[in-house]
Amino acid sequence: MSREALLLLGACRIDATPERPVPLAGFAVRSGLGPYASVHRPIHARIFALADAGDSPEPGGEQPASRRAAVVVSADLLWWGSDRVPAFKRLVAARYGLDEDAVLLHGTHSHSAPMASFAFTSYLGAPDTAYIETLEARVLAGIGEALAAMVPVRVLRGSGEFALGINRRGLLRSPPETGPVDHELSVVRFMADEPGQEERTVAVWLHYACHPVITDENRLSDEYPGVAAELLERQLGGGAVVGFLQGACGDINPGDGVRVIRGGAAEVAACGAAFAEAAQRVLAGALRPVAPRPGGIGWRRRVAPLPLQPLPARERLEQGAAQPGVDGEWCRIQLARFAGLQPWLPFEATVLAVADGLSLLGMNAEAVVAYGLLAKRLSAGAVLPLGYTNGMIGYVVTAAMLDEGGYEPVASTIYFAMPAPFAREAEAIVRDTLAELLRD
Repeated sequence: MSREALLLLGACRIDATPERPVPLAGFAVRSGLGPYASVHRPIHARIFALADAGDSPEPGGEQPASRRAAVVVSADLLWWGSDRVPAFKRLVAARYGLDEDAVLLHGTHSHSAPMASFAFTSYLGAPDTAYIETLEARVLAGIGEALAAMVPVRVLRGSGEFALGINRRGLLRSPPETGPVDHELSVVRFMADEPGQEERTVAVWLHYACHPVITDENRLSDEYPGVAAELLERQLGGGAVVGFLQGACGDINPGDGVRVIRGGAAEVAACGAAFAEAAQRVLAGALRPVAPRPGGIGWRRRVAPLPLQPLPARERLEQGAAQPGVDGEWCRIQLARFAGLQPWLPFEATVLAVADGLSLLGMNAEAVVAYGLLAKRLSAGAVLPLGYTNGMIGYVVTAAMLDEGGYEPVASTIYFAMPAPFAREAEAIVRDTLAELLRD
């Protein structure tokens, strides 16, 4: 196997833990509890900078405008907010000379982390302005650190099975059904290729599709993905940074094959350790080398309007605004936005091509597993589909789910402050958008 470097990669891990307790996001049952009670586990953002091997790093991480460099941020957050992402990406691009479309801001979807958006009802988590501003400042500096740390690397890829995910919608049917899942655990290893230096792992990506919702305690946590990443970083040593990339897990929860796993710190630790063991088995197996992509790394972004069902009438909103709870808050939010309401929401998908047969597909939605499986089929397994990337518009579901009803297609739209559920036609648009993006 050739030892020739495939690309440049730099990685770093920064602390994303709030300086003081703030409210957590992800569980409506925490509404009214106020800031988190304690820190179960600190949270982080893991940052990866990539560039073609022909480019040499600039001192201090400053990038020339001509450099084809990209950045992937995997943060222990529920998601990044669509209300914050555009301005932050412009800031990153201006600071480091990057293309805005080459920046992927991804959330591991931990439901025990702060809210990073002001776009939703407070029942998904009340945002803290000071924390969000501090988080963005830390990530901005961390991107510079990752860019400055780039070294030549070879890329290896492998996959295995990890039967943690369970389809939560299937469990609600009578009789219960298993429903579609994606148990594939994909692992990408970036190995330093420096003449005269001992071989070492610079970074690892772990891709899997399963909600980090084991615990709803009012304690800060990076959940099972963070446990696994930390364990692997210790095992690999040498400053290796392990980033978890959350798949299309909109309807997938942790389960034992029969029921959803819920609990506290012990259950989080156990699932994280099992996940790390599964990843270690893949790393210890026969990873295959990934070849360079003709033309080097590249990226494409597409935005498609997804139609909504009929928008609410002002009279209905005015009548409901005085209601208690999330329904009243939803009505007040829609009234405040009423003049600007549109009968669609923007579905944004970005493909980052890293190497030949290895790409990331970021979606600004809580995409259900059917779309992750679709992306893998369309790309013959070359693409790792990511939800919770570069914003959040809500659950992107299938037409069949809309017909069935339930939390993801209907009830969640109130919590997400969506003006209305998606129309059935949205599925075809999502499928066409992904097919067009992945055609090459």
